[in-house]
Amino acid sequence: MEYTVTHKKQDVVFGVSQRGGESVHLSGLKQYIAQRRWQVLVITLLLSAAVLLILLGRAFSWSGRTKDVELLTVVGPQNPVPDELNLAFTLLENSEMVDSRCAEALNAMLSDCRAEGLTPQITASFRTREGQTALYNDEVRSLVQNGLTEEEARIRAAETVGAPGASEHELGLAVDIRDATDLTDVEGAAVQWLHKNAWRYGFVLRYPEGKESVTGYSYQPFHFRYVGPDAAEQIDTLGITLEEYVEMFYS
Repeated sequence: MEYTVTHKKQDVVFGVSQRGGESVHLSGLKQYIAQRRWQVLVITLLLSAAVLLILLGRAFSWSGRTKDVELLTVVGPQNPVPDELNLAFTLLENSEMVDSRCAEALNAMLSDCRAEGLTPQITASFRTREGQTALYNDEVRSLVQNGLTEEEARIRAAETVGAPGASEHELGLAVDIRDATDLTDVEGAAVQWLHKNAWRYGFVLRYPEGKESVTGYSYQPFHFRYVGPDAAEQIDTLGITLEEYVEMFYS
């Protein structure tokens, strides 16, 4: 018997032999399907290549766009706070202080968040080395009292509050922001709004979940770092950390 499958005015003829009512040979149909699969594969590969070229072109256009590279200073367990910094501070609400380069953007971000009916509150900003040391020692002491050894406590505290000289708060470019309705809720409604919109004001979520091995810090949903509008957009778009961004575009 012969059957004909018509597709776009092209006839594909295939033979069918039957034995006991079962089809045992469909070579023509198999060839037809195989041809279509290759066409789909080729189209998919071409589209993927086009998307890759667009992303690469965009990435190259991004490289070096941030003029004030000090805003991209990486601080962490493997990158201590530089000895020489260009520090000038602006006093904020609740007697908090930040680097003056991010003060205007921070105020605008908080104002727009409040305009949405939310209640963001800064709970930490610039810290002196003395202040960071005191905070770290207090955390170590608390962890030891809760059953950790001294060594374990120091490691844990370094991953959460940061060891002296390894905290971005000493730069004046980082702020911890929580929802004033419940300061114990580290991922309140105001914080969720910031996760979606902080990049628009030059801030990024500095220690995202799943990137602990890169940043050296545990996930901190409330910790935001000012890197400038261009870098913030790029980091958010690529879904990477500041460490990865600097490695990619400024190494």
